[in-house]
This record gives sequence, C-alpha cells and structure tokens, in this order.
Amino acid sequence: MSKPELDSDGFQKVKSKRISKNKPTKIPRRDIEFDKLDLDIDVDKTIRRIYCAVDDLRLSSYLEDVIKSVSSILKDRQIVEIVCLGLGHIGECNISKHQLALLLCLRDHCKPSKVLVHDPIFYKKECEVLKKLGLEVVLENKEGGYVISDEGPTLVYLPHCPKQLTNNFLWSNWGINLENCVLVCNSFHSLIDNQPSRILSETVPYIVKIFPHTSEVTLTNNFKFTDIFNDTSIHYFTKENLEQIESDFWVKGDKPTYENTEEFITSLMVKQLNI
Repeated sequence: MSKPELDSDGFQKVKSKRISKNKPTKIPRRDIEFDKLDLDIDVDKTIRRIYCAVDDLRLSSYLEDVIKSVSSILKDRQIVEIVCLGLGHIGECNISKHQLALLLCLRDHCKPSKVLVHDPIFYKKECEVLKKLGLEVVLENKEGGYVISDEGPTLVYLPHCPKQLTNNFLWSNWGINLENCVLVCNSFHSLIDNQPSRILSETVPYIVKIFPHTSEVTLTNNFKFTDIFNDTSIHYFTKENLEQIESDFWVKGDKPTYENTEEFITSLMVKQLNI
C-alpha cells in the first residue's frame, strides 16, 4: 500500500468521493503529529503570525457571513462561553493558525465570560501562546466530554475535528439543554450524505439521531485559503424542535467507544505515551 500524500502542513490529502471542482479535503494526520517531540517554538513570532491571520479574516466576507449567521441564531441571547477542541499545532500549521484566528474573532464579537481550548497534541509553548492570547487551556483530555452551561448559549467550535469527538460531545449533552448549543464543525449534512447510514449508526449514533432535529447553516467557502474552512457549517437546535421529541429519545447508554481509528486521540493513548 502506498503511503498517504502529505502537504507542507503535515496534513493528509484526501480525495472526495464526489466529483467536485474544489480542492481535496484535508484531515489532520494526528497519528504523525502526535508522535512528535515537544518543540520549542518561537512564542512571539507565532503570536505575530496569528494576528496576521486575524487581519486576513477581518477583511474577509467569510467572517462577515459567520458573524451574521451566529447573530441571527442567537437573536437577543448572549454567548456565555466558547469551547474549542481540536485546533491542532498552531505553532506549525497554517490551517490551525487561521482556525485559531476565527476563534479570536468570534471571542471579540461574542464577548463571552470565558473561552476554553483543548487539544491533546498541543506543545507546551503552544499552550503558552494560547494563554498570552487570553484563552484558558484545558489540559485534561475529556475526549469531547464537555458539558455546556445551562445559563445561556455556548458556542462550541470543533474545526475539522473527527466525527467521534462531535459524537462524544453530543452524548455528554444529550437532552433538551442542546438548545443552548451553537455548534461550529464539519457539516452534518455532508457526513450523512457521503457515508453509509449503517456504519454511521454504529459508529456515531448521536450525530445520526440528532440530525433530523438539527438546523444547519451552510457557510460559503469563500475565504482566500479554501482548505481552511471547507465543509464547515453552523448547527443549532431550536427549543421548538427539541420539545417535540418523545422523552425516551433522550435515554442514552454508556460513553461511546471506538475501534480501528487513528484520527481520534483518546485519553488512554495520551496516558500510554506519558508512561
């Protein structure tokens, strides 16, 4: 079997099954990145480059569309927190820098009381960068198991994250309180349309179950770098839709487990590497 083709950012190029004029979708080669030693990156230079990425976004119609869509969903409600999982190596990867730039722009617009970030592959110096940018770094790998606030909307940002992480997040918040979630991640519609329903039902059942009750805003991929926000949508769950669901729908089982996947970094994997 030939080795996967990697680009300069350490991302695996994956050709879409659909016939499309767009560039191939990129997914993080997390097994490769995860095995790297902790690198001593230049903190100040990294921050300058991130602010350059912020300037790129502020001049773009893409950010304008994102903010307009989020504001339309929220109406008069105020975001109380932003949770971001899976940014990747912000010190090395251009895609990660721009995804972080979107997070910073959303923070500046929404003005939440806190912004939490986590990725099990962050270098120590990358954590230092994030803290200097005013973000709170969560060190524990809860595998997407963050429970959102019930005091107001939480914006959950999972940029190009594995579907298992999104599935775990939904499992952790399974219930009517999903009305307090604005979820920015890979498109549910795209996932459902492009993968066999039987496999999805077995591997990510909570995405499959909530999909019919989800409102999705598809974002036009018009940023100047088309491989950064491709396949990204905004998902939300209206109170009206959720209240129409029968109560037994919300019964959930044990925490999901996954087999034969390299894209999803579990807490056990981290623990084994730290022994």
